[in-house]
Amino acid sequence: MAESDEKINKCLVLRGYGSYNKLQVQEKPIPKPAKDQIRVKVEACGINFAEMMACQGLYGINPNPPCVLGYEVAGVVDELGEGVTEPPVGTRVVAGCRYGGWSRYVTSAHDLVWPIPDDMSFQQAAAIPVNYLTAYVMLFSFGNLSSGQTVLCHMASGGVGCAVGQLCKTVPDVKVYGTCSASKNEAAKENGYTNLIDYRTQDYVKEIRKLEPEGIDLVLDPLGGAENKRNYDLTKTFGRQILYGSANVITGETRNLLRLARTWWNTSGTNPMDLMAHNKMVGGVHLGYLFDGFYKRIFPQAMAKIIQLFKEGIVKPQIDSVHSFENNNILFLHYNVISLVMPFGVCTRERTL
Repeated sequence: MAESDEKINKCLVLRGYGSYNKLQVQEKPIPKPAKDQIRVKVEACGINFAEMMACQGLYGINPNPPCVLGYEVAGVVDELGEGVTEPPVGTRVVAGCRYGGWSRYVTSAHDLVWPIPDDMSFQQAAAIPVNYLTAYVMLFSFGNLSSGQTVLCHMASGGVGCAVGQLCKTVPDVKVYGTCSASKNEAAKENGYTNLIDYRTQDYVKEIRKLEPEGIDLVLDPLGGAENKRNYDLTKTFGRQILYGSANVITGETRNLLRLARTWWNTSGTNPMDLMAHNKMVGGVHLGYLFDGFYKRIFPQAMAKIIQLFKEGIVKPQIDSVHSFENNNILFLHYNVISLVMPFGVCTRERTL
């Protein structure tokens, strides 16, 4: 056991749905770890597209405001709850949490806390859980990616996109297609993408059909709206389309109800009989809902593999720039940012699309 030498818990609180003006740094009591929990003194916390949706009331799993968002942190084990014996107090760790990560002190289930290597920075660690677990679940737990198959991942230069490209390197002879702006092509290719389409100037469906007339084995679709149907059509026979977001509903700092309604209206529903006739699979991945308990079947093994791949130089979290913790308007300066990291006192922005 240990007692913190600090008396308050500094948190970034969402006071109501809207833009960054609804976020405020507040002081709260330091939480005590419950049975089977670990308290982490946070040195870096992640920010993802999910939190941007949550700020606009579009995500679903976080409590109603006022609340503290944040699904991933990195720091040092500060106190062990009843029934927990490891990792020892003082161990450098990364942790996942359903919400509450934008805080100086966070409590998390003991099996959602993992020691990190000495050469992994807190900033790197805080960029891993959401992006890399999402990619891992889609590629391997759900997608059953195997040698010689093709993958399409939109937003290839975003947080999940980078993770997908890197993890695909672990499977032989996989051809990875991605969409991103042309200025991000070089970085995306370094992460494992073999073919890239500039979604601003090219029709990705037409371009991919030229190279893969039968379609793609595994389509990872975070777009939403009319793009769902286009991605389904691009999925080959016996292929899988996995939905993991609805990025098209975010158009700026505040919620656009007209855009939200249009995206919902244009989102296609797939008739089960059509799935049978087309011999395809459609599924969805929402990491947040796995925190209810099912994570125990997936996350421990997945994180162990991801950390091992970091040691082997395959997993390389992409960090872009650093900003102050209080300067949280960086969240919306570029609303197409997929992931940020806030080292405590600063905020590190990852690559944009």
